[in-house]
Amino acid sequence: MLVSEETAFTVTVNSQQRDAFIAGALAEGCTASEVIAVLMREYVEQRQHAGDDDAFDRRQVEEGRASMRAGIGIPNELVEAESAEWCAAILRTA
Repeated sequence: MLVSEETAFTVTVNSQQRDAFIAGALAEGCTASEVIAVLMREYVEQRQHAGDDDAFDRRQVEEGRASMRAGIGIPNELVEAESAEWCAAILRTA
């Protein structure tokens, strides 16, 4: 069974920010602590996903490099040329 531990977290903001934040939270039927807890949870999740995305990007780059070393990749010049053709086609239809 998970045990929830709570601890105090002190944040320094100017009084106008604090008052506006508390008023906004209350207008949504929440306490400032509840809103901050949600924001912190979302931030931590976002950072975790950013790490996952970075690892995915690194794997993709390494796979591309490996395919080029094996002689089965597409040279950058060809990719750039095809991209320029696609862009030109899109601009012509716009």
